[in-house]
This record gives sequence, structure tokens and C-alpha cells, in this order.
Amino acid sequence: MITEFIKKFAFRHTNFGAPKYSYNIEPEQLAEIISSIVALSKRGHRLNLLEIGVARGMTTRFIAEHIEKNRLDVAFYCLDTFSSFTAEDVDYEIQNRGKSRGELAGFSYNDFETWKRNFSDYDFVKAIQCDVADFDFAEIDGGIDFVFLDVDLYQPTLKALRNMRGYLNAGAIILVDDVADNNSWDGAFEAFFEFVKEEGIDHEVVGNRCGKIIWQG
Repeated sequence: MITEFIKKFAFRHTNFGAPKYSYNIEPEQLAEIISSIVALSKRGHRLNLLEIGVARGMTTRFIAEHIEKNRLDVAFYCLDTFSSFTAEDVDYEIQNRGKSRGELAGFSYNDFETWKRNFSDYDFVKAIQCDVADFDFAEIDGGIDFVFLDVDLYQPTLKALRNMRGYLNAGAIILVDDVADNNSWDGAFEAFFEFVKEEGIDHEVVGNRCGKIIWQG
């Protein structure tokens, strides 16, 4: 009874019980991630899923819950520096794209060992600490079926897209966050449209800021 009274008081007279949206991406992006994985899972073979830029792992957990609840046969690779942006990428934004160092600060709280421990119950999650610009996508045995790319800045976004293209399976789905102009993270916007132009490939924007490519191979 005491516990219920405390809960009732907290909900009615404080903000502790107020529902919160805990994701930094739009609901339509979350829906697109799941619908993409559902469509790919119908192919009947083991899938290789990549999330590039994981921060503290909110979207990772969302995807992992879907995989576990549906007993999907996947390997889920999660790539990040786990120590914020590289100095080179930040300097590029400041020197070439008119950004300020202050607006690009963030994610330095992350820690690789802590992040791995938080996902230790999901044996299909494979955390990799790296700068995606240097990652060898040949390490993904069997090719890539799905990518959620969320590294915000111009250089890592473009390098990731260019470097992975030789390892994408036909029909692979690539979703890129922050494909929206005139904001701190519009480096991803510039990189996405530069990539689709140089490849001459179809694309769409889901919601307000999610670039989508279906790779034809």
C-alpha cells in the first residue's frame, strides 16, 4: 500500500511518471528499421546487420529486442569509436563546412567495455571499436544485408558508404540518419546526396531525415 501511495503521488504531483521519448531518431525511422529487417528476414538465410554509430545503444537495444523476440538468424555488428568523433572529422567540419567546435561536442561519455557489458545477454551482438573510415568491411563474412548509419558528420558518412559498397549484397537496405539540411549534423545530408549522385542510384527520404537506399548490386 505504501508503495502504491508513493507511485500515485509521484505520478500525480511530479514529473517522474511522465512518459518520455528516449530515442534520438524519429518514430518513422524506428518503424523503417523494423520493416526493413522483417522484409530481409523473409529471404530465408542468415542476415548480417550493421549499426554504425551506436552512442549508448538505445537503437541497438531496440533492434536487439526485435531480433530476440522473433528468433531471427542474424549477426548484428555494432561499430563505433566509443569515444566521440575523431579530431580529423571535427576539424574538417570546422574548416570546410563552417561548423563550430561547441556544436559538435558529444558522446565522449561512452566506454567500449561498459557498452559491451550492457549487451552481454545478446550473443548475436558483435561490438567493434573502430573508426568506420578505417574499417575493412571484408570482415563481414557473407556480405552486408542491412545498415543503419548514424555518424552525423560528412567525412565518416561518405567514407563508410564508399567503403561498404563492394560488400553489399543485392537488395541490401541502407538507412542513413540526419539526412536533413541546415543543422549541426548536415554533414550526413551532404555525404548521402553526394554518394547517391556519384553512384547514380535511386533513393528516398523517409520521414524528415532518414535517407534510404536499396542496393541493386
